[in-house]
Amino acid sequence: MWLLYIIALIPAIIGLFLFIFNKKINWQEWLFGSLSGFIIAGFFHIFAIAGLTSDIETWSGQVIKVNHYPEWVEQYKKAIYKTVTRHSGSGKNRRTYTERVFSHYETRHYTHSESWDMFVNYGEEQESKYITAQKFEEIKKLFGGSIEKTGERSCSFGGRIDGGDRSIYTVQNNTKWIQPITTIKCFENRIKAAPTTFSFAKVPTNISVYSWPENPNVFESDRLINEPRISRLKFDQMNSRLGPKKEVNVIMINFENKDSSIADWQQAKWIGGKKNDIVLCYGQVKDENAKWAKVFGWSEKEICKRNLETILLTQPIDNNILTNIEAEIENNYMIKDWTKFDYISIEPRPWVYPVYLVFLLLSQFALWIYFHLNEFEKEVKKHKYY
Repeated sequence: MWLLYIIALIPAIIGLFLFIFNKKINWQEWLFGSLSGFIIAGFFHIFAIAGLTSDIETWSGQVIKVNHYPEWVEQYKKAIYKTVTRHSGSGKNRRTYTERVFSHYETRHYTHSESWDMFVNYGEEQESKYITAQKFEEIKKLFGGSIEKTGERSCSFGGRIDGGDRSIYTVQNNTKWIQPITTIKCFENRIKAAPTTFSFAKVPTNISVYSWPENPNVFESDRLINEPRISRLKFDQMNSRLGPKKEVNVIMINFENKDSSIADWQQAKWIGGKKNDIVLCYGQVKDENAKWAKVFGWSEKEICKRNLETILLTQPIDNNILTNIEAEIENNYMIKDWTKFDYISIEPRPWVYPVYLVFLLLSQFALWIYFHLNEFEKEVKKHKYY
């Protein structure tokens, strides 16, 4: 990666010779031209790293409350300005110009649209998200249906209400119902940029494994894969309890009659899983117990994953197993400290260097031609002879 900055030295050195031997180039132009080369190198450096290491993970949370904002109309005064022509001076010094001056106030109206949102807790973060009226009513019923006035919307233009209702109506969770929700967060994944360091092979085309679940429906995830015996809602509720406390994203995959090697290929496909994933893989046909189990994911402790494998092998896989899975993760899971992977050196893809070189040469050539042709020249001290 340092090669980018070494290459940036070349136009800086050439520019130094131009500054010394060409009176058209002053020191400010040389400094700017040299710095621009390093700025371009820095941009390509950041771009190359981000392109290789940028990744996403799933956070689980739960809805704390929902709000309803009725439609209302705000009346306010708007200052109106006009353009007038002015004259100054006289004779040859007379000039004409225009000026924008205040004219009067006009009464205007702005309609604040009706809207609904929800307040979500992810543990580390809380955020508000807009929802539909239908989803508001659904959650309202689940939370007990009690609605209360909690405040008023502010005036955007410093006016006053002229119709409608500017109050905020809130439904708190009085039933302790867990309304699960997911969101996608970005993180730096150096392992993704160097998978061979951890012996993750490329999955052969004849082996069928699953894509990582991105959960496009934030209210119902895709993390329970090929397992009809477990309620998706209960599984998401478990994640919503564990997510804020343990920073974990639990995924379950039933591979049915495939042998255990498929779990290794699944792990390779996902490059070990995302930052907070813990993936429970097993083979189970019909109502029989699991024939094999493998749990993978990045964590500080292996004991949790081994205990989860035991749970999968010794207990019927249905809704009841979620209690033991949740207890094991809550007691023994510890998310991996990803700063431990900062030592991994990232090299850009081969195409980055030629693209950078072409861009640098073209930009520097145009810049130095401009420096040579513009009106700014090097200051030369003039000696006065008597």
